[in-house]
Amino acid sequence: MTELTSLTFSHDAWGRLLMTYGDGRTCSGVEPIRCFPITDPESSIALVDSDGHELLTLPTLNALNPTARKVLELELSARDFVPVIRRVISASNPNPPCRWVVETDRGETSFQLESEDDIRKLGPHRIMVADSNGIRYSIPDTRQLDSATQRIVQRLV
Repeated sequence: MTELTSLTFSHDAWGRLLMTYGDGRTCSGVEPIRCFPITDPESSIALVDSDGHELLTLPTLNALNPTARKVLELELSARDFVPVIRRVISASNPNPPCRWVVETDRGETSFQLESEDDIRKLGPHRIMVADSNGIRYSIPDTRQLDSATQRIVQRLV
């Protein structure tokens, strides 16, 4: 069993993540992946090699020393790209397929919704939207949306 507090992380000359075990063994090209990125993002972080083979799974980021945790948090934030939809500016049709123009926490964008399956309810007020390119968008709380956006979203959930 690997002593998690002894793990260290750095980057090699090519910018790949390097993991060093307490005994000095190293693995290059390590990728951290959240096993449950939406429902429990702080738990179960898989560390895989460049071929996608699992090296180990962290039960929680708290299992690491503070320096290693900070490096992994930065890696995970670069990997996690889930813009938050603040407002639907327009929808080309009331039902998919349709094109949405939205305002997100990262700016205005537009995307194609192919089917009603692209919008998934994750709780009483939380929604995940996936566009035709596989990019996920989050609506953390539908109650915080303006009334026009609420009507558009509620029609599809």
